[in-house]
Amino acid sequence: MVAALTIVLVGCEFTSESERAPLAPSDVTITPVLLGTWNFSTAASSATGLPSAQSCTELEFVFDAQDGDLYTGTFSATCADGVVLTGTASGTFIDGLLTVQADGLATSTGVQCAFDLSGTARLVGDQIEIDYAGTSCLGPVSGSETLTR
Repeated sequence: MVAALTIVLVGCEFTSESERAPLAPSDVTITPVLLGTWNFSTAASSATGLPSAQSCTELEFVFDAQDGDLYTGTFSATCADGVVLTGTASGTFIDGLLTVQADGLATSTGVQCAFDLSGTARLVGDQIEIDYAGTSCLGPVSGSETLTR
């Protein structure tokens, strides 16, 4: 009995390191957590075709869902001359870049203007830097924004 117990206990000592820790750090993929509310920083923004971020207040983007590397959310802003921007966006985070597609409406005094944007964003610390381009009922749209938490 003592011999059998000794064999069992000695066998336990030969457990390999990989059996105790099945996932090595190189086997784990970490996707940045983008969920939550992000606000536009007007200091680094520029745009053509729609109201500039400098003319807007209450600029907000909310990532409210994540499925693997796919993020979805909504955005809104109130800009000069009563222009209100609203829309939805989605993005895929791969190899350090967030590829974004957004569409929405710019509304002013009952008139609506649809827009469609695409861009590439980089996560830099607690900021998202995005360059975008697209179209609107007023013509081409392009710009750069920095979002912060």
